[in-house]
Amino acid sequence: HVYGCWWFCNNPSIISEMTTMRLEMMGQAFTAQHSDARVLDQLIYKWRHSRILIGDALIEQYKKLVLTGWVLTSEDVTRDVGRL
Repeated sequence: HVYGCWWFCNNPSIISEMTTMRLEMMGQAFTAQHSDARVLDQLIYKWRHSRILIGDALIEQYKKLVLTGWVLTSEDVTRDVGRL
């Protein structure tokens, strides 16, 4: 199983690039964000920071699907977010 961005690549441009690449190549077959934080404050910051970028990457993928004629449903979004 492929895990998401670790602490050493926890900056916006790398998170966006890695998440977009993995969505294109693997769909939702990966964990979007991973942390081995031992301090809760670090984990909360990292998740808040990454959640926006992961959402942006999903939105871009959905836009591409809709342009092909795919009818996006709320169930699709719920399923995909749950998998990530």
